[in-house]
Amino acid sequence: MSESIAPRQPAPALGPDSTFQFVCHADLPCFTQCCRDVNIYLTPYDVLRLRRTLKIGSEEFLNRYTRHFLAKTTHVPVVQYALDPETLRCRFVSDRGCTVYPDRPWACRLYPLDLAEGGPERYRIMVNPDRCLGLLEANRMTVGEWLEHQGIAPYAAMEQAYYAVMPAGFKRGQWLDPGIGKLLFLAYDLDRVALLLQDRTVRRLYDLNEAQVAQLAGDDEALLRFAFRYIRSQLEQLLGDPS
Repeated sequence: MSESIAPRQPAPALGPDSTFQFVCHADLPCFTQCCRDVNIYLTPYDVLRLRRTLKIGSEEFLNRYTRHFLAKTTHVPVVQYALDPETLRCRFVSDRGCTVYPDRPWACRLYPLDLAEGGPERYRIMVNPDRCLGLLEANRMTVGEWLEHQGIAPYAAMEQAYYAVMPAGFKRGQWLDPGIGKLLFLAYDLDRVALLLQDRTVRRLYDLNEAQVAQLAGDDEALLRFAFRYIRSQLEQLLGDPS
């Protein structure tokens, strides 16, 4: 998120039972302004949901709608949503709101919250009320209620599964070999994973029959989980068991 909308002071960490007030609606003067001049980093599941609702392949989505690269120092794969270069607005946002709302990314679902340091269920309010007038609306709820209302659960589950393939002792921000970074990027590009399933050697190694391959080809979530399985097995060969 850009500095222009970051809190002036460090926001206190919130847990699932912490309360805050917020509601977003089209009558607010700031409506859709949070979708402008921001850094939105996508997860593999974000990419799956977005390219599916757009009815395009993963390669086309990554090339048309993202900047993707390996971080210079850590070599962790980074997939950043590419804003309109002239307006710096999200290309999925109209004057009426988000055009991909049912499949909006994890970060957009969390807003106005963001992940905070201190544990897996720690959050913070990432913007000030002068930039987000929804924080002044009289609608109080717990963090847990907000997460449930926003449908965070499948996104969090897929992200947990993604991080479960990491090498032993891996921590966010840790340095990785570039080859491992490229391997991890495979989770974002399910077109390539689908091609792997056409390889007889891959089918034999993962004990996949024709019916199972067909099932994976028709179930994006199952294909993503297979991608995690494939990445994990490759890491086991390179580094030993990453569990």
